[in-house]
Amino acid sequence: MHIAIDVRSLMEGRHSGVEEYTTRMIDAMSRVRSKHQYHLFYNAAKPVQLPLFRKNVSVHAFRHPNKLFNTSQLLFRFPKWDRIIPVPIDVFFVPNPRLIPLTHGKPFVTVAHDISYERFPEFLTWKRKLWHIAMQPKSLLARSSHIIAVSEHTKNDIIEHYRINNNRISVVYPGVPDAPAALPVDVHRIRIKYRLPNQFILFFGALEPRKNIPAIITAFSAIADRVPHHLVIAGESGWKSQAITDAIARSQYKERIHVIGFVEEQDKGALYAAADLFIYPSFYEGFGFPPLEALMAGTPVVVSFNASLPEVVGQWATLIDPYNTPQLALVLAELLRTPKRVPLNVRKQILEKYSWEESAGKVVDILESVVSFRA
Repeated sequence: MHIAIDVRSLMEGRHSGVEEYTTRMIDAMSRVRSKHQYHLFYNAAKPVQLPLFRKNVSVHAFRHPNKLFNTSQLLFRFPKWDRIIPVPIDVFFVPNPRLIPLTHGKPFVTVAHDISYERFPEFLTWKRKLWHIAMQPKSLLARSSHIIAVSEHTKNDIIEHYRINNNRISVVYPGVPDAPAALPVDVHRIRIKYRLPNQFILFFGALEPRKNIPAIITAFSAIADRVPHHLVIAGESGWKSQAITDAIARSQYKERIHVIGFVEEQDKGALYAAADLFIYPSFYEGFGFPPLEALMAGTPVVVSFNASLPEVVGQWATLIDPYNTPQLALVLAELLRTPKRVPLNVRKQILEKYSWEESAGKVVDILESVVSFRA
């Protein structure tokens, strides 16, 4: 088959969960089902630096002015992607919901990561709200030949909010990288590179309201006089981050709080391994890569007892109420009293449950099935 894959989510060069999902899924699909041809497509006025993929992956880049192009797609459903890609496409794969005008009857499969924009619109800027309105996710999912949800929680959210039939949605978990454990020399290198303290609690993720970072700062400040640890906040700047700045300014232990910003991909494993504890009290996640990555590095994890997190990491992590900051402080103090690394058998269990190869195989099976159904 000729499978077209929408990679417009990679145009901005960000490193969030959606970008990681898209990149790793393309790599795995092209490896485990190499008989197919994969056609990546996007539209941008300037060249986009995409990762290098295998020989059965080609790129179709269009250079139309994006504002005009997106307006035309929104208002007139033109141009049709299947008519401008210069190869006959059997099926389209959309790893992140976006406007995708196609000729009537052309099959396409959409991945739903979460519907946080429906659950927590107050966490978005007005620009991001308008973007989600323009992308028309409900209509897109309703028109999809099939929907892939990254967790049972996301599937249930879609059914509840969009009234989409259960049999049109398949849950396919993403994978986690099977990377070797970070060596002591790597941990030492990133301590110097990012000026990390000797003992620290880590948060890693986008700096935006849904991640509940002010609660981390408040909980840490409540126990800082009893533990030698610092707090390290890592990740790309998101939006509405003033609350984080304010929480740090209020803390009497602000000199022990470090915001280190973007972390390069090759440094992530060593960063997780260097921490004594990883904390992720997010209000809402459709899946949640960072807690799994921390566990794979051997670092114990604290996550919220809500949304998909209990489903994804609950058996291996300590669960807390994200709205109960005093409880979070008590849990942190207890876990830091006698820090313990995650056993090696947990890493094996995670790899068995979350395999990119198995996930990619299931996705291609779904793509093949919608083409067969249309034939």
